[in-house]
Amino acid sequence: MATHTPKNILITGAAGFIASHVANRLIRNYPQYKIVVLDKLDYCSNLKNLIPSKSSPNFKFVKGDIGSADLVNYLLITESIDTIMHFAAQTHVDNSFGNSFEFTKNNIYGTHVLLEACKVTGQIKRFIHVSTDEVYGETDEDAVVGNHEASQLLPTNPYSATKAGAEMLVMAYGRSYGLPVITTRGNNVYGPNQFPEKLIPKFILLAMQGKPLPIHGDGSNVRSYLYCEDVAEAFELILHKGEVGHVYNIGTKKERRVIDVAKDMCRLFKMDPETSIKFVENRPFNDQRYFLDDEKLKILGWSERTTWEEGLKKTMDWYINNPDWWGDVSGALLPHPRMLMMPGGLERHFDGSDEEKPASYVSTNTRMVVPTSKNVNSSQKPALKFLIYGRTGWIGGLLGKLCEKQGIPYEYGKGRLEDRSSLVADIQNVKPTHIFNAAGVTGRPNVDWCESHKTETIRTNVAGTLTLADVSREHGLLMINYATGCIFEYDAAHPEGSGIGFKEEDRPNFFGSFYSKTKAMVSLLTCYCFIPFHYDYNYIL
Repeated sequence: MATHTPKNILITGAAGFIASHVANRLIRNYPQYKIVVLDKLDYCSNLKNLIPSKSSPNFKFVKGDIGSADLVNYLLITESIDTIMHFAAQTHVDNSFGNSFEFTKNNIYGTHVLLEACKVTGQIKRFIHVSTDEVYGETDEDAVVGNHEASQLLPTNPYSATKAGAEMLVMAYGRSYGLPVITTRGNNVYGPNQFPEKLIPKFILLAMQGKPLPIHGDGSNVRSYLYCEDVAEAFELILHKGEVGHVYNIGTKKERRVIDVAKDMCRLFKMDPETSIKFVENRPFNDQRYFLDDEKLKILGWSERTTWEEGLKKTMDWYINNPDWWGDVSGALLPHPRMLMMPGGLERHFDGSDEEKPASYVSTNTRMVVPTSKNVNSSQKPALKFLIYGRTGWIGGLLGKLCEKQGIPYEYGKGRLEDRSSLVADIQNVKPTHIFNAAGVTGRPNVDWCESHKTETIRTNVAGTLTLADVSREHGLLMINYATGCIFEYDAAHPEGSGIGFKEEDRPNFFGSFYSKTKAMVSLLTCYCFIPFHYDYNYIL
């Protein structure tokens, strides 16, 4: 049997639940491997999950998004990555019904970026893609043999559909470009550190508070559960002995109805199941059963070690001993959570303190926000009201969605930036407290368009932005301008690969495209002429 011995492993999403157990295990057992963790620290991630590894010399954490091609390529090259274990994904089915585009962006597009980077760099010896049993769809209730690795994929919800889509990309890159890919499909995993939107930690935290345990439908749905350390061991085995081009199910034949999980929880907490279990409305579609054939992985040498009773007790004890691990998770404990992935919230360091930490270990996590009612009490003047320009653009559209989800009144500007009178009319009609400018010409379909349309580009990007800044100044309004990071290029003070980045006060030094020239020009002029009425946010896409 061929074996793989990695040197430098990139693990995506390893501040999350399953991947953190895998990362901690590999860092502990293989000090000769360098483990680089890439995680954007979404709502269900927590740097504290990696506390066991924080002082290990073979561990490095990088905060970033797998959707950033520049960052992914940079890491693969500078860290000499030869192996990728790709866990990063949006995974909660309930969320996928209300926020499906986020799942497409993270699960499909993010995976595509990783695959393309592997193709371009040409140095990856193993790409392990972590999928789910849900891609198989619903298993017949009377089936005695589970889905095997060659079974047809029939996903039934937005989450599993995006995971199936990602699998198709992985398979295509394996066949088209010879990328050494391995795919895993696993049953439900439970254990310490899991974010409490999932069934078992949700039940534990609700039971700790003496609250009823909500069950979707009648609780007859069947699921299979594996303890996290057993699953981490499976990934350790697949990493070293998994065969390129193959799929491996990580499963158990010990199935449980959801109602039985709730009853087991009641027994652990000495609660009366008759009064402590609450039946709620079912999901739009709730697969009755997922059943896997796990024989292939057993032949490779893996077996489940932790019994259900032992694993459940370990998990319960961990949550009892770490009640504040996740902070305020009240929104996740709702029967049908619709969590919004929004930046901000608690600063979470490895030890949970507010002390200063090295930059590589400090991160701002994402807040869990429960959607508020859109009905605003008209008798009370809103504390905030935003006027947003750039409705048809990506950032402008996101700003409107964020306002809706947080219950902040907003309107999109109707005036054109270069038309001063129309901007004044917008302000008089909307009466905003803040102005957000995400409007601008970036090129159709790319920045090359700006080279042949210089008049239109400078009219909007320079004259328009300056006009809006001046009108905002006249009305005493804070204007926030969304600019770009494409106004900087590597130089002697910021050499490529040094990790030394440009600061907000640095002058633009890249004028290689007309688009960049206009953005650099307006960045300088607005800062010099309109402070404190202007804040410029540079970003890199």
